[in-house]
Amino acid sequence: MNKLRLFALSLALTCVQIAPLFAADATAAKKAKPDESANNREAATDFFAGPILRLMITFSPEQLAKLSADERNYAEGTLSEVTPSGTTPGQKVLVKLKGSAGTFQHLDGRPSLTLNFDKPAGGQRFHGMKKLHLNNEVQDVTYLSELIAGEVARKAGVPASRCTHVFLELNGNAVGIYLAKEAFTKDFLSAFYKNTGGDLYDGGSYTEINEGLKKDQGDPQDTAALKELIAACQDNDPDPAKRWERLNKILDVEQYMKFTALESFVCHWDGYNYFNHNNYRIYRDPDTGKFSFFMHGMDNCFGDENFSLVPNFKPPRGPMVGAALMSCPQGPPLYWAAVKSAYAVLEQEDWRARVEFAGTRLRDAIAEKDPAQATHYYEKTVLQAMLRIPRRIANIGRQLQDPTWPFFIEQAGVAVPKTWVLDTSTGGKGDTVMLDGRTCLHLVSTGTGVPAWKQKIQLAAGRYRMGSIVGVLGVVSTQDEHGCGGGLWVTGAPRRSNVLEGDGGFHSGEAGGQSMSYEFETTGGEVELVFELRATQGEVWLALDNFSMTRGE
Repeated sequence: MNKLRLFALSLALTCVQIAPLFAADATAAKKAKPDESANNREAATDFFAGPILRLMITFSPEQLAKLSADERNYAEGTLSEVTPSGTTPGQKVLVKLKGSAGTFQHLDGRPSLTLNFDKPAGGQRFHGMKKLHLNNEVQDVTYLSELIAGEVARKAGVPASRCTHVFLELNGNAVGIYLAKEAFTKDFLSAFYKNTGGDLYDGGSYTEINEGLKKDQGDPQDTAALKELIAACQDNDPDPAKRWERLNKILDVEQYMKFTALESFVCHWDGYNYFNHNNYRIYRDPDTGKFSFFMHGMDNCFGDENFSLVPNFKPPRGPMVGAALMSCPQGPPLYWAAVKSAYAVLEQEDWRARVEFAGTRLRDAIAEKDPAQATHYYEKTVLQAMLRIPRRIANIGRQLQDPTWPFFIEQAGVAVPKTWVLDTSTGGKGDTVMLDGRTCLHLVSTGTGVPAWKQKIQLAAGRYRMGSIVGVLGVVSTQDEHGCGGGLWVTGAPRRSNVLEGDGGFHSGEAGGQSMSYEFETTGGEVELVFELRATQGEVWLALDNFSMTRGE
């Protein structure tokens, strides 16, 4: 320690001692804490970027029995690490087992562990950290999913833990490769927030925000802010402007949109926004009073390079927060802005090179013990990941270039895709044809069933009118609870009244063609448009180049 640092430390201690007389000096003394925090952060950074270490955890017979009897509560052990210069002296650590369905293993297997260095009496930080998770990664043969997904998230500005790899020896037994993951502590928060003293909630397993989240930090009895967020999401005020204002008061809306975009980018089907309301944390920043979301539990990412950029925001399966935001007119455009912004950042990175670096680093560490295993591991897993992850980023770019993306409301008009999906599962036929110089959707009745062209799009809450010019030939309609003849409607909407029967429209040479429209209202989210034919015979056409949709007041 140099003379300048010794002087600063001496001054700080003096200020603390005379605080009652010199309050201003006491305030100055507290400024030493950010320096300590920065040093801890730097030490942790070196750990996550440094060589792959071998960790050894040992227990006394009494503590091992304690952990075996109650795997979810802490037992005290000793942690040592093997470095190029030798084995470090052991330090005290509290250890408990972690994991949920699919990842939890008992102590006699390859258990995932939480290590706490702060709680044991006389404990000290480990590479600047108070807590660390060791994940067995039994659902990720590459051992790279969470590491790379976390890097993708952080690169785009969404909080996520840093990771590295370690070899673990547990009470004398070598249990293999583990993913060492940064815990959600104040040290973690300090990388993203100036004030780390806010409320931190654990999303738990398959738990929506209104289903009793566990509070990891803050007064467990004070849940007023979380209740405010829940109430804002459940607000059914008919005025969307008021709902939007209420949401913005308690939620960092732009951050949530970016968080949602990143869950879709990394194909995080097991996260908050897609199917399970799982693997997430939320933090309320005391400086802004607003909640934000963290990425978590990403060992099953990058599984589908064609993964949709649009979560199902509709309740009951859709996320409560996302459904509330997307029901407001400001929601969809803000979400797509977040998608484009994040992609603009990520496409500049060479993700293939990043995966290759991480995988080669792990392969070389394995090779020190078993060269044959290292070669097999690299060829069977890393090489696949090297292709899969960059392909996903490229696929995002293609989705954004597709004319069906995004479905923005542009003034009174709505961008609607030119490509529809044919459904003849119940009967009938269909194709796309050129008729009178127009590209048309074409449907033919075969006597039974309801052939249809369908398209799913995302819309903000409001009232809409869609329509086009159409042609009809020899249609003898049927009558059912949904309407009759050929026509346009929206799945799940009330019975349609527009009817196409007989002969007419541009197919028969009518000047200007025959127009058809359909009006509907939505609370926001995914809407399925349908052009169908309910008839015992006949055929219908719809001109795609004339199809339009407008949004009313």
